[in-house]
Amino acid sequence: MHFKSTVFPMVFGIMLLGFFASTLPAAEIITEKDIVEKVIQKEDFIRTADNFIILFDSSGSMKEFINKGTKETKYDVVRKILGERQKVLPDLGYNAGLYLYTPFQEVYPMGPYDPAKFAAAIDSLPAEPKGRTPLPEGIREIGPVLEKLSGKTAVFIFSDGSFDKLTDVKLPEDYTQELAQQHDVCFYMISSATTWQSEKRLGDMAKANACSRVIPIEAFVNNPGYMTGALYTVKASAVVETTTEARIAGLRAQNGLFAFNRSDIRPEFQSELDEVGTFLQNNPNAYVMLVGYTDGIGSAEYNLGLSKRRADSAAKYLMTKHNINQERIVVNYYGKANPIASNNTEQGRAQNRRVEIAVGGLN
Repeated sequence: MHFKSTVFPMVFGIMLLGFFASTLPAAEIITEKDIVEKVIQKEDFIRTADNFIILFDSSGSMKEFINKGTKETKYDVVRKILGERQKVLPDLGYNAGLYLYTPFQEVYPMGPYDPAKFAAAIDSLPAEPKGRTPLPEGIREIGPVLEKLSGKTAVFIFSDGSFDKLTDVKLPEDYTQELAQQHDVCFYMISSATTWQSEKRLGDMAKANACSRVIPIEAFVNNPGYMTGALYTVKASAVVETTTEARIAGLRAQNGLFAFNRSDIRPEFQSELDEVGTFLQNNPNAYVMLVGYTDGIGSAEYNLGLSKRRADSAAKYLMTKHNINQERIVVNYYGKANPIASNNTEQGRAQNRRVEIAVGGLN
């Protein structure tokens, strides 16, 4: 089964964003009057999760407007974006489930991912949000679902951090902690929190393990890499071929390499990030994805944290030196997954201790 990247929205703007390594000595501007067709084969995709669960909030608190000056509610926007992301998700043999937790209800029972049926399930979500928000109960209810799964599971929880608590139910962070100890699971809290208390609640839920995190709803809406990056990445060898003709469509940059067990930015990587920062300043609609990796030494949990620190250090450099807004930076991290060289040699391990860069979103 082949997936064609004949237009840039498929590759940089909507779905892949690259993770494409470059052997060039410096960042290279990519142009797009004509993009030479490049067939990305199924084996070019690296699945970073075997299963995914979407725990969706259709409670009355989602009636709030996404921002001032628009009539779209948080519910309208997230439901729409969820449908758009699902349309471009490559079928890599996932198991998938879609559930409401307001109250808990199966919309797409956990099973093999069927793109057409999953799209129909999204379309069947309630037209209007209403009711209470039993978030802790919803997280508790996915426990039996996780028990039947093998491999790694990504759980996307759409929440504003508020909930109605019953006396016999634990806090939501207690449940995420317990489930992370019992199963190979990463929690992605898609946050529409509006108070510091709610933000703290979602942050506490994300402390379940190193791979769990909070993603602000604005970042989730504007940057598709936050969802796709949780489910797959692409081999660095799967490059996009371009012509030399006119219109700028993106930037391909060289990997940033790191010393063993370090996350500080080396001078040569600073130069690459400076080119990326300048490009982002000159192209205000563009955004960057920074993806952290490690070599194969050490535990999976420790390396996840180290790869996050590496990607975070690159993000901090762009924000502080080039004044790039945090919402234009997507940070993903996979620890020692997806090596581009052998971990049996020092030279290979040095290549694997990296942050990959892809810039897109111009279309």
